[in-house]
Amino acid sequence: MLADEPTGNLDARNADSIFQLLGELNVAQRTAFLVVTHDLQLAKRMSRQLEMRDGRLTADLTLMGAE
Repeated sequence: MLADEPTGNLDARNADSIFQLLGELNVAQRTAFLVVTHDLQLAKRMSRQLEMRDGRLTADLTLMGAE
């Protein structure tokens, strides 16, 4: 599933609710998510991060211990 800025215009409480829902769907439906975000706090919660700058992939990080 592709989620483009899913928490972009939400307050912190609702953003966390959306993130929790995506996590539940990920587990229950065994669905992979591609989340596009500028929110670094949200990105830190992902198990893998791909960073792009000027249309080029600049980082590919697998995070141990992601929430």
